[in-house]
Amino acid sequence: MFVSLRPARTALYALFCSGLAALAGCTGSPTGAPGSGAQQPATTGGTSSGGGSGGGASGGLATATAPFSPSAPALPRLTTAQYHNVIRDLFGPAIQVPDLEPDQRPYSFSIIGASTATVSEHGVEQYSQAAFGIAKAVFADMALRQTVVGCAPATPLDDTCLVQFINQFGLRAWRRPVTADELTRYQALAGAIGRAAPWVALQYVMAAILQSPSFLYRVELGEVDASKPGWLHYNGYEMASRLSFLLRNSFPDTELFAAASRGELVSKEGVIAQATRLLNDTGPTETMISSLYSEYLDLPLLDTVKFPDVMDPNHTLGASMQSEVLEIVNRIALRESGDMRTLFNTRNVAVNSDLAGLYGLMPNTSTALTSAELSADGPRAGILTTGALLTLNNRPNRTSPTIRGLFIRQRLLCGTVPPPPPGIPPIMETDAGPPKTIREKLEQHRSNPTCAACHQFMDPIGLGMEDFDQYGRFRSTYETGQVVDSGGDVDGTPFSGAKQLGQLLSQDPRVTACLVKALYRYGSARLEAEGEAKTLEDLDTAFGTKGYQMRPLLTELVSSDGFRFTVEGAK
Repeated sequence: MFVSLRPARTALYALFCSGLAALAGCTGSPTGAPGSGAQQPATTGGTSSGGGSGGGASGGLATATAPFSPSAPALPRLTTAQYHNVIRDLFGPAIQVPDLEPDQRPYSFSIIGASTATVSEHGVEQYSQAAFGIAKAVFADMALRQTVVGCAPATPLDDTCLVQFINQFGLRAWRRPVTADELTRYQALAGAIGRAAPWVALQYVMAAILQSPSFLYRVELGEVDASKPGWLHYNGYEMASRLSFLLRNSFPDTELFAAASRGELVSKEGVIAQATRLLNDTGPTETMISSLYSEYLDLPLLDTVKFPDVMDPNHTLGASMQSEVLEIVNRIALRESGDMRTLFNTRNVAVNSDLAGLYGLMPNTSTALTSAELSADGPRAGILTTGALLTLNNRPNRTSPTIRGLFIRQRLLCGTVPPPPPGIPPIMETDAGPPKTIREKLEQHRSNPTCAACHQFMDPIGLGMEDFDQYGRFRSTYETGQVVDSGGDVDGTPFSGAKQLGQLLSQDPRVTACLVKALYRYGSARLEAEGEAKTLEDLDTAFGTKGYQMRPLLTELVSSDGFRFTVEGAK
């Protein structure tokens, strides 16, 4: 018997578009910030897109003067990485995900872009094509479809198997139980496709579930909390989703779903118990830490850097630089449970054949990263002297103390530097007279009071990193033969060289406060609001009290009122 699928597919796509469009309008700009647009790197590497809310040039966290008040939910879409992870965890690694609309990274993080950027018409079509393609691939594998469906449908399609599939698969895909109305709707869809072709009907039900806004968006709205008038607490399934996407970057596992069904995740103690379990699972936690720091430090921008062939004959140096930084971060954060401030002064690095020569270490022929220790009297220590962070934030043909300083000021100190006014002339790249160092050129540039107003917060920091060139190579002289002056200054505290700058930052309370703010944004999928200053302050205090360790900080974050409560506000 021939079954026409075109009307059902057309109706399904129309339903998806209307639902997606409606939900896409639920979120506005976080805390009044621009709601769209990716970071625009102005260099070979990248630079900060802005300090976000508060902080001024000094950065850090302002002292909270008001009690905490919750903010409206963000309702982010799944990021590209989350979409891939969810499909992998639903069906296994063999099912491929087609191309999706690229993520945007306002305020450093793609999860904030997923909360604020709209989906183009082409992006909507890509979601639809992905849903149908994935469902087709799953049902083409007889063993896999049997595992996913969980029952063998009779012909004609019986409600017993259909209802079981919708409820069980819907729970995992949507991260919550399917409602009675939704169950009725998907039963009708299966009937419209044709009960004489039960496996085809189930395939189209799966495609519908995978392009529902309940799959593509993290719909976490909260419910009334009787003990806190005006507040909403995230229900058990919403908290399971929030925990899992933060700590695993995928949908909840069986234990989280079970805890949600038992009502355990409404309490702070229940959240802490599940967070502790998840954080002890090193693999997913390492993936989460890597994702956080990769975006926080702009590491993917190294993919766009073209290194000299003599440094990078195999065109793998950028990838090695990224991997090294993440290896250092995960070693301190997870394997050592160490003080995260030591990121800025550690002499333990991870090198391979790409990196050993750059760091002046014994030749290494392996492509795999291995641990090495830098000399105590050498010019390097901490992540600021890694090839990755020295290569990012430069001009293609030279170092840029201004852009390096801007990155330190905005990204690591959470200061705010306003954009330059119009009509400011650029620094001259060529000299009419005797050659000038970049320090001399910047001093001349800052002789204009309009330029000095902003450059005073950036240049003194970046000039102290001039002992390394734009590819992370140590130098004591420029190509012109002029001696490098790597003297710098952080708000009145002098230093010499990138190594000493790292030592200063390791003791600067603004750095740890800034990391807390970045983590809060990453976990909330939005910028912080004024009413959340108390939570940020409490998290920063707890971070210090617990030795600046990452696991305790993550536990404090997920058990905080800022992570567990919300208010009405999604429109």
